[in-house]
Amino acid sequence: MFGFWSVGRIFEYIAGSKNLIILYFIAGITGNICSFAFIPSTSVGASSSLFGILFCLYVIQKYEEKISAQLKHQRTGMQLGNIILINIILNIGFGIFSTIFDWAAHLGGSIAGILFGFALTTKHNWNLKIILSEKNNSIVKKKFFDNYYIYFIAIFVVDILFLLSFFNIKNYQIVYGEALKKAAKNNTTYLRYSDLSQYEFILAIQNKETNPQNILQDALFLHDKNIFFSAIKIYEVLLLMIENNFYSPKFSNPENKRLITESLNLAKSKKPLPKELVEKISNISKITSDICSKPAALFMTLGYFDISGSLYECALGLDLSENTFAVKSVESFYLANDKNKINEILSLVVHIEDEAKKQK
Repeated sequence: MFGFWSVGRIFEYIAGSKNLIILYFIAGITGNICSFAFIPSTSVGASSSLFGILFCLYVIQKYEEKISAQLKHQRTGMQLGNIILINIILNIGFGIFSTIFDWAAHLGGSIAGILFGFALTTKHNWNLKIILSEKNNSIVKKKFFDNYYIYFIAIFVVDILFLLSFFNIKNYQIVYGEALKKAAKNNTTYLRYSDLSQYEFILAIQNKETNPQNILQDALFLHDKNIFFSAIKIYEVLLLMIENNFYSPKFSNPENKRLITESLNLAKSKKPLPKELVEKISNISKITSDICSKPAALFMTLGYFDISGSLYECALGLDLSENTFAVKSVESFYLANDKNKINEILSLVVHIEDEAKKQK
């Protein structure tokens, strides 16, 4: 907000409050439409408006330099090139480490700002030509690019193009939309892991699918069959259980933690399990998504959305054609307020869709 306040004051001084308000909304709308079209997750913010104002000011600055040189008039000394460069570097830098960065919104806002800047400078330039022609008793003819409104039309066309891309609905957009609808209807309370031990009888004894020892056997079996992605997701869930002393001391002990951590590292490196561990694995007659989806459903019912999200992600890895698992995973992570995991799932859906297109 400080950036908008400081840059906005400069723009208001140069172009007036009316143009500031118009540009704020135009750049904001264009930036967010661009974001919806190109980013596999939804974000709304004013950063696109800030970029629009910055780039518009840059266009005005370059125009002012040109006019000052022609009229041999002293320049204002405004230098925005370095400010814009610093903003771009900072945003890209933060974007590498954070999902806050929305390059598409900034791109859309910047395009709108540049075109708006051309509209303002074109209008000013034409008025200046009229004044100088009257002073010199000469006649000026209006050329096509002397019409400032063509740049407003250009902004409208850019928005339409972004919208056309947005309405070319992709699978990840369907998944995200369905997940948000389901999350809005889900009234389950997000439970604390400190309460997990209260459900040991239900999860560890009454239901074999959610017994951590059985889940560990499933993970090791998938790992042994080189199904690394799904095995990794289960290992991560098991470590989360151990960290919160679930099923202690039968399961949550240092030996199990060491075994799972080592297996997780091997799976991430796509390396096989040690032979002595493979010999202890219980064979599963058929590999199905039920290995992950059944325990996921129970954990989701209880309100452990981090666990259910990872297990549904595991199920998606076992059945790439099942959109329901992607929807359930995104719904879980949305309820857990984990944006990084949501982006991970949506990126996976995009990858699956791209691979399917290559095979056609």
